[in-house]
Amino acid sequence: MSTPFEPDIGNDYISYEHKLPRGGLEYHVIAYVAAAADFIYLLGATGIGFTGYQYVVFGSVPDPSLFVGIGLVLSTIFVLAMHSAQAYSPENIQLLRPQIRLICILIPSALGFLLTVIFFLKIGTTFSRGAILMTAVISLSGLICTRLFWHWYLPSAAAAASFKMRRVLLICHDEFSTEHWQHEAAASGMTLAHIIRLSDENLLPANALQRLRQSETDSIDEVFIVWRDPNVSNLEFYLGELRRSALPVNVIFDGVVGRLTSAPARRIGSMTAFQTQRPPLSLYERSTKRAFDIVFSLTAILSLFPLLVVVAIAIKCDSKGPVLFKQVRKGYGGRSFRILKFRSMTVMEDSGDIRQATRNDPRVTRVGAVIRATSIDELPQFWNVLRGEMSIVGPRPHALAHDELYDAQIAKYAFRRHVKPGLTGWAQVNNCRGETPNIEKMEERIFHDLWYINNWSFWLDMKIVVRTAIEICDFGKAY
Repeated sequence: MSTPFEPDIGNDYISYEHKLPRGGLEYHVIAYVAAAADFIYLLGATGIGFTGYQYVVFGSVPDPSLFVGIGLVLSTIFVLAMHSAQAYSPENIQLLRPQIRLICILIPSALGFLLTVIFFLKIGTTFSRGAILMTAVISLSGLICTRLFWHWYLPSAAAAASFKMRRVLLICHDEFSTEHWQHEAAASGMTLAHIIRLSDENLLPANALQRLRQSETDSIDEVFIVWRDPNVSNLEFYLGELRRSALPVNVIFDGVVGRLTSAPARRIGSMTAFQTQRPPLSLYERSTKRAFDIVFSLTAILSLFPLLVVVAIAIKCDSKGPVLFKQVRKGYGGRSFRILKFRSMTVMEDSGDIRQATRNDPRVTRVGAVIRATSIDELPQFWNVLRGEMSIVGPRPHALAHDELYDAQIAKYAFRRHVKPGLTGWAQVNNCRGETPNIEKMEERIFHDLWYINNWSFWLDMKIVVRTAIEICDFGKAY
């Protein structure tokens, strides 16, 4: 029986061993250092907050026993909560936004809990609310500054080999981006020591495993295999061979298998199932989304009413034709509805042959150019949202002609209609706004739309609304 190996190693073995100096401390020690620093800082911030407030307001220094207990409880709650969220791992502590978000949630929550306990124990007169407020300000500002430090320091320290990084062997195919992988691996305390390239048939060079066994004790701490072929028979053989070594072995699935294994997982007995398509929103989720749509759209219509009147008058004075443009679109479940827009063109196309607007399109009127650049032409769709035909956030609806075209060319295109279309969407805030001149641009938009549907949450909608408000300020993206 033949074994799955290439007969000649050629140039498929790359070593970086001579470039990798060993640092001092283990990289994972950062987690303990960061946790200890937070604990000590919060304890000190409590002392400064209470002492500073008492001295400034009353000109005296408080009894240390009044704030040491508060500081210990605050520090313990915060560090344990951060640890449970895995926020102290070296790769996570570098993520600035999630870290700041956690800090801004946990510090007020912990202090709020302490105030509640103080209130029920009826010892509120002993502890000043002003001192606790000052403690909160000092704690928040200091912790955010430490996150800025970690965000700046750790990547440069990892690149300079200031820590003892785990040396890894990477087994991958030719198309795999090792440069990108090196950057992400460094954030987890790993550095690339050797690369072995798989052939087009996913075969290893003949003496690859022999080289591995010769160097494992000196220069390799861990093995990573990037596998893209759905056929795993060769992979099973290699994993069996690697069991002869004492090294940890990890498999990263690329391609279609990687997309499957990155989906949410659930246990069914002894088996694991990956959810590649989430179920429709529950009654509670639909009710939450609908309540937000009604409140937001009604508030927008009432507050923007003067602007809507001014735009309507400007359109009427600028060119002949109606103020509103109505076009048939497909909504939730494929049901048709008439979408409303302020008319921005000299034409009113609603047929089987609709041409998308392009930059410097001669059909666009003078007022139309302004309202399209600022997205004011979309404001009448708040009425569609109020009527329940659209949502504030969801996949943008396309003209019927484009639906028919892309339904036939993109397999998952119709899945967009499993939710209501939206005024804005995940695709629009990820640079997929405006014209789709080719199939690749539409596929990119569909990818983001499907990701939104499979990962929906109320907070994701809030994030998209905020990002949309920022995107609208960039007038050059719409035309």
